[in-house]
Amino acid sequence: MIRELVRDDVSGVIRLELELNPHQVWTERGLVHELEFPLARERRRDWVALEGGDVVGHVEAAFEWAVPTPGKGRFWLSVAREHRGRGIGAQLFETAVEYLRAEGAWRVESYVPGDPAGVRFLSKRGFTLSGRNRASGLELRDVSLPKVTVPGFRLATLGETRDRAHELHAICVEGEIDMPSDEPETEVDFESWCRDEFEYPDISDEGSFVVVDGDRPVSLAFVTVDPERAIGYNSMTATLRTHRRRGLALLAKVAAARWAQQAGLERLVTENDVSNVGMLAINDRLGYAPLYVEEYYRRLLERGNARPASAGSTCAVTQTGVVA
Repeated sequence: MIRELVRDDVSGVIRLELELNPHQVWTERGLVHELEFPLARERRRDWVALEGGDVVGHVEAAFEWAVPTPGKGRFWLSVAREHRGRGIGAQLFETAVEYLRAEGAWRVESYVPGDPAGVRFLSKRGFTLSGRNRASGLELRDVSLPKVTVPGFRLATLGETRDRAHELHAICVEGEIDMPSDEPETEVDFESWCRDEFEYPDISDEGSFVVVDGDRPVSLAFVTVDPERAIGYNSMTATLRTHRRRGLALLAKVAAARWAQQAGLERLVTENDVSNVGMLAINDRLGYAPLYVEEYYRRLLERGNARPASAGSTCAVTQTGVVA
């Protein structure tokens, strides 16, 4: 049976997603936050496939909320390995795509986190490869972190700078706009950013760091944490354009990694577009090793009887994709 996700499905969805991709930080409280505080322009909907009361499949469909061009849909689809080959993924796919088409999507995109079955699934349905991310992990028990200082700048925790939210938002906006993508994310408004990043329940106030120039935040490295699984995720690293090429991102990221190490985390995970050579160089210097290549695929949709969509899109924080 396929139906819309309800609150009681949250634990089953998280269990399914982590079984398929354990290299991610996604918790029950994080998913509850996403469902209870939705981003209006995202227009997200979730469905689950159930068998015997257990969640055996999940799909999330939404629109890109941070770009100016309307109608760019995305979906993330997962099916438990032991339940594949029975049409569950196909049903979830059709449910998601029909919703996106009806809401005005002219293009859909999805991700495959290193799963050949997911590639075959999308290729059979007319999707073509459009880009790649590298997922990397830092094994904190084994790494020796470098000592990094940048004269004239100091470090503060996110908790110490929460009263500077608008300035932190400005850093993230410049970072998002300059990240490799088919269209710059120029529409990261303050309210949506707060819900998506600043107020996300898994972000660590102690383990996320901000670099301050005098009294002005100029660079940051945010980390979300699942303490029960001893894993963290580099959710955002960015520096104001006026302060780049000074080693500030490295300074913040080393501080976050050192905190994670001292806090008893075993691994930090990050994802970067393969063309983001600057951040990949920082990760390599710190000892991050490739985990898998996350490929993203796109397909144009027939217009059909879609109704016009408002400008919008989806957040890129989720780390799932097509696993079917």
